[in-house]
Amino acid sequence: MAKLHFQSLLCLMQKRFLTTSSTLYTSSLSSSSSTLLSPSYTAQFLVKSCGLPLDSAISISQKLNLDENKRQKHESVLEFLKSHGFSDTHVAKLVSKCPPILQARVDMLKLKIDYLHDSGFVGPVLHELIVSNPAILRRSLDKQIKPSFDFLKEFLETNEKIAAAIKRESWLLTFDLKKILKPNTFLLINEGVPHSRMSKLITLQPRVIMQHVDRMVYATERARSLGIKPTDPIYVTAITVILSMTESTWKRKVELYEKFGFTEVEILKAIKRQPHFMACSEEKIKSLMNFYTNTMKLKPSAIATYPRLLLYSFDARIRPRFNVLNILASKKLLKKHKKIAWLLTQSEASFLNNYVIKYVDQVPDLMELYRGVKKIDL
Repeated sequence: MAKLHFQSLLCLMQKRFLTTSSTLYTSSLSSSSSTLLSPSYTAQFLVKSCGLPLDSAISISQKLNLDENKRQKHESVLEFLKSHGFSDTHVAKLVSKCPPILQARVDMLKLKIDYLHDSGFVGPVLHELIVSNPAILRRSLDKQIKPSFDFLKEFLETNEKIAAAIKRESWLLTFDLKKILKPNTFLLINEGVPHSRMSKLITLQPRVIMQHVDRMVYATERARSLGIKPTDPIYVTAITVILSMTESTWKRKVELYEKFGFTEVEILKAIKRQPHFMACSEEKIKSLMNFYTNTMKLKPSAIATYPRLLLYSFDARIRPRFNVLNILASKKLLKKHKKIAWLLTQSEASFLNNYVIKYVDQVPDLMELYRGVKKIDL
C-alpha cells in the first residue's frame, strides 16, 4: 500500500514538472521570438531616419548601440548633414560606412566641414569626398586633417591642386602622416626625385606614397638595380610598377620572358623603354609572346625595341593589324623594308590611312577584315 502511494506521488510530481517546464519553455520562446521580431531602437533609427535596409540596420545594431535617450543628438547629426547638401542617399551611404558618425558632436563636425569648404571642397565635391572616406569626419582636425593639408601644400602649392589629389585618393587626408606619407615622400626626394615630379606623382598617383616604407625601400633598390635613375622621366612609373606586385611575381615574369628567348639585357632594355612591360599579367605575356614568336616570327630583340607590344589588346589591335599586313604582304603591296613590329605601334589614324584606306581599291575586303567583319584563320 505504501509502495502504491509513493508511485502515485511520484507520478503527480512528474506531471507538475512537465507542466511547469512547458510553461517556462513557451514563455522563453515567446520572449525570444519577440526579441527577434522587434528590432532595437538602433535598428529602427537606422531604418526610419537614415534610410538603411532592415538587414543592414540589424547587422550594424549588433556592433553599434545608440542610446534612445540621446535621439535628439542623433537627429541633429542628420539635420546638420542635410543642411550642408547631403542627400538622403548620401546620408544612407555615409551612415552605412561609418555608423559612429551618429554619435559625433555637431560642433566638431561643423569645424571640419567649414575647413574643407575653405580648402576648396564645395558642393558635390565635398559630398563625394566625405561619402568616399567618412573617416575624415572622425579624425582630429588639428592632429590629422590640417597637418595632412599642410604636408600636401608643400608639394602641390594651391588648394585646387590639393583638392584634385584628394579627389583622386581621399585617404590622403586620413592616412598615417608620420609613419607612411612623410617617410615615403622624403625617401624618394633623398633618392633624387625632383620636386616637380613629386608634385605630379602625388597628384596623379597618390597611392604610391601610401605603401609601407619597407616596400618603398625595396622599390627604390629594385629601380637602382635596373639602372633607372631618379631623374629619368620613367622613374616614378617604374616605382609604381614595381610596387604593384610582389618580389616573387616579378621574378616569375622575368623567368617567363627568358623562356621566350629574352636575354637579361633585352629585358632591361624593354623595362627602361616601357616599365609597364612588367605590369602585364602572366597569362597575357604567355598569350601575346606565343603569337609574336610563333605566328609573327618576331624576335625578342624586336619586342624589346617596341615593348608597348605587350600592352596592346590582341583582339582590338594586334589581330586586325596582323590580318591586314598579312594580306598586303601576300599581294606584294607591303614594302619589304617596313618593320612589322613598328607598324603595330602606329597610331590608329596613321595605320588606317596608310595601310587600310590606301589599299581598299586593290583589296576590296580590306576594311571589313580590319573591322573584324570578315574573319580569316591565323
